[in-house]
Amino acid sequence: MNKFEHIGKKVIDWCVNEFGLSKYHEHDPWLDFENDDLKMMGEYNIDENTITIYVNEIKNIDDLIETIIHEYVHYLQRPSWYTRYINMGYEDENNPYEMIAETIAINNWKQCKKEALNETVN
Repeated sequence: MNKFEHIGKKVIDWCVNEFGLSKYHEHDPWLDFENDDLKMMGEYNIDENTITIYVNEIKNIDDLIETIIHEYVHYLQRPSWYTRYINMGYEDENNPYEMIAETIAINNWKQCKKEALNETVN
């Protein structure tokens, strides 16, 4: 078990309690950790209902929490709309689903850290 797995489970549990379960999937997402160097911190795989965290890109606990929340929001979003936005020519920088996920992650990581990990936030 890597150093992030225990924390990741607590963050997923917090997300389930805070945001609920997706109406597009039968269960909460599987959390996976990889050492790949893909130049991104995480991704959500719709088909496998998996959040993958790329630990080589995660610099600290705050990055981990924010990334899991971001990817969890993708789990909550309607999969067909994500594909539709890509087909309409949206890139990650202006894709409405990406913008929503990032905003929710930024606005909630401190609360998650405080509540799920019982840590104070600077």
